Amino acid sequence: MNTVELCTAVTEARYYLDRFTRHNFVMAFREYTERFGPLYMQAVRETDGSEMALRVMADALLDELECRWKRQRPWNRGAVRVNEKQMMVDYLSPMLKGLEEPLCGDLARILCTAWTERWPKDSYRIASFAEIRDGFRNSILGIDFSSKHLDSDRDR
Repeated sequence: MNTVELCTAVTEARYYLDRFTRHNFVMAFREYTERFGPLYMQAVRETDGSEMALRVMADALLDELECRWKRQRPWNRGAVRVNEKQMMVDYLSPMLKGLEEPLCGDLARILCTAWTERWPKDSYRIASFAEIRDGFRNSILGIDFSSKHLDSDRDR
């Protein structure tokens, strides 16, 4: 397992977060999954499948992220941390949850738990790709147009 390589899925935040919009998220998530999905499935398969091995992997990932934050300039650390947490929520966890390797879903849960144990005031929840995709509102100036039959499959 190459921790630095696995952390790239979180540290390349700017490229993917810029595409976290109602119109671009589906394509960005697909590209993200094609790029990082095989990497995480291989890393999980290299473990013995025990929860302890997955916890070691999660701790190694979080250690690497924390080291990266400490190398940032003091005025930039908070922004980098927020962006990388957003990557955990919007891309990494849903991808892990949706991969065909069942241990990947366990890794997502363990990562979330380990994050909460380290930073209890900054915890996050895991959501599936469908939940995030469906969470984008179709509104202009706060007026919700989702019930205006713009998407006939969704507005029944």
